[in-house]
Amino acid sequence: MVVPVVSTASGKVRGTVQYTNDLPDKPVYTFVGIPYAAPPVGDLRFRSPKPAVSWEGVRDATELGAYCPQDQDAFSFYPIQLKHYKFDEDCLTLNIETPTVAKEAGLPVLLWIHGGGFVTGLGHQVPFLSLSAHQDVVVVTFNYRLGALGFLSTGDENAPGNVAFLDQIQAMVWVQQNIRNFGGDPGRVTIFGLSAGGTSVCYHLVSPLSKGLFQRAISQSGVCQTLDVVSNPQERAVMLAEELGCDTKNIASMVEGLREKPVDQIVTCSKRLLKKLGSKGELMAFGPVVDGKFLPASPSDVFDLGRAHTVDYLLGVGNHEYGFQLPSELIRGFGRGITEERFLLRLKKRMGAVYPKSNLNNITSAIRRTYREGDNPDDPHALEYQFTQAFGDQMFVAPTVLAASKHAAAGQKVYLYENQYAPSSAAAVRPDWVGCDHSDDVMMVSGAAFLDVPLKVGALLPFSSDDKQVSMGMMAYWANFARTGNPSDRTGGPADSPTVPEWPQYTPDNPAYMKLGLTSSADVELKSEKMKLWNDIIPKLAASSRL
Repeated sequence: MVVPVVSTASGKVRGTVQYTNDLPDKPVYTFVGIPYAAPPVGDLRFRSPKPAVSWEGVRDATELGAYCPQDQDAFSFYPIQLKHYKFDEDCLTLNIETPTVAKEAGLPVLLWIHGGGFVTGLGHQVPFLSLSAHQDVVVVTFNYRLGALGFLSTGDENAPGNVAFLDQIQAMVWVQQNIRNFGGDPGRVTIFGLSAGGTSVCYHLVSPLSKGLFQRAISQSGVCQTLDVVSNPQERAVMLAEELGCDTKNIASMVEGLREKPVDQIVTCSKRLLKKLGSKGELMAFGPVVDGKFLPASPSDVFDLGRAHTVDYLLGVGNHEYGFQLPSELIRGFGRGITEERFLLRLKKRMGAVYPKSNLNNITSAIRRTYREGDNPDDPHALEYQFTQAFGDQMFVAPTVLAASKHAAAGQKVYLYENQYAPSSAAAVRPDWVGCDHSDDVMMVSGAAFLDVPLKVGALLPFSSDDKQVSMGMMAYWANFARTGNPSDRTGGPADSPTVPEWPQYTPDNPAYMKLGLTSSADVELKSEKMKLWNDIIPKLAASSRL
């Protein structure tokens, strides 16, 4: 087959043609490593991205660009064999998977924002080839700056912060300017992401700079409050500068000094800083800030005022978000059970980071009462299970339900879900008490079950017939939503797209949600008692104890 050459505003690109295992006659045109911004190096470090530099002739778009600098130890937890392990500060590239390059096709576009806690990750971790082939959609993935390089802020003009979000906006602008040439409709763009990617999606709902660049949004296991704004960014920038031996007396010269440091040193020192802050219950060293430009106010205030963008919003969580993956990475010896004392210590540390200067005894007592359940609630393994449920609800479930409620209260169309399906390969390598864990949905939404996914150990990732069935349903829901704004409405979709169970809209009067699984079904009031604890009782306890 002739590989097409496609024009972009910066120059021409030539990609490759790929196929899923089950659709050998359906080509997907793949273009990777396309620069969407100028290299953010030298004087551009810590600054807003600039447009991509043009090139002459036809650029080869068959090799993934370098990943953005990050701590490579994080990849030891990832079982899949990546295409390469090249890391470079010149990393602002994107990738496109599309079933057609006909300009008049006007297919819906799904723009994926990857997760990784704003410190790790890459755009093309998992191909979205199957989603594109099965659902006739254009999928775009991209890298954005991470850690200090993406979020360091001095709280003033020297380093305003949020440049990672500005990278994401630059990718959205690139899509607006170029995606028609790849078969996409720039007027039908859905941004979607997992974890820190889902959090990013939520921040774009409240940023004036993102307005008009997308029409729909999907947050998977992460919203604004999951990784909330950092209130003391300059203090952290100074801590990093001190770690790196920079002069910190003058902020302007400190930032210039940080621009001159080797990128590897910044990554290494940031890791040390995160470890220090993590011991105090913090999840990030560098993160979103209220900068007056990308973020004029806290996301909560924007939602409360009903000023989030008027876009359709689909969002949800797994039923065991802190079940295994995250605690295994963050807690030494996880899985052996814990004592009551250790449970309360971790809980106080986390609550102290979220609600500083509050009466933590009252807060932790309320949490323990709510989560003490089961036949033998004081058994060390039962305690560990209760702990995973409490942390998952605090970090992911309660913020997601709150975001859904606020966006729906403002009159927007909202669809909420709880994913209850764990892929067979994931379930096989963890305890049977773990439910649908953080990031379990990525393989299902991407359609990886219909590809050969190589593992580091040399074999291919195994998928069951159930995995394939669930994946077909989730791909249909996501693509239907991108096409029509309703996950159950397959209008305009491919003829062989599965008919999926009706997904009711989430409204203030009917807080409905979808339980996603082998047989998906609707329900109302997700974890209502626990949501009342996190979204009503604890904020009131925290506010009253600060008086």
